[in-house]
Amino acid sequence: MINYFILRFNQSSQAISVVLGTIIMVLLIYVLITNNEPSFVFNWLMSVLGDTFIVILLFLTITSLICIINVYSVETSKKKLWFESGLQLSNLISTIALTYTLLGISLGIGELSASKLDVNTINQTISKLTEQFSMAFMTSVIGLPLSAILRSIIVIFYERSKKETNLTIQKLIK
Repeated sequence: MINYFILRFNQSSQAISVVLGTIIMVLLIYVLITNNEPSFVFNWLMSVLGDTFIVILLFLTITSLICIINVYSVETSKKKLWFESGLQLSNLISTIALTYTLLGISLGIGELSASKLDVNTINQTISKLTEQFSMAFMTSVIGLPLSAILRSIIVIFYERSKKETNLTIQKLIK
């Protein structure tokens, strides 16, 4: 029982390390290219995407990575369960991204319909509208490719682990 919890903690820490390492590498490349501070990226992410989208995205990404780790490391009988779970989680990332896209568009249209359009308020209304549309489209720009990458990785790892299992069985038979 204790070994089970140690194994799960180990896999969780590996997944979190991959996510944090990727974030650090992306920030490093961004800072080297643009000479902006890393805090600029975090402020931009929070203002454009919102904290709920970021938390949901990080949670689903980490759990998808745990599934990928398990596909590669558990015994053959449980690989399919982890594979299917990872596929569902990566599909959920694209669903959440599209849901937030629709939410941003809806909020923008709601802002437009609630605003009084005249010469004095047009700039403020357009500013609020573009802020909502920015959130709408950036969630898809980030979420859909991330979902596709995680889905590809888990399929590749699953197929590779199946081939390795088949080779092991063939060696045992000979």
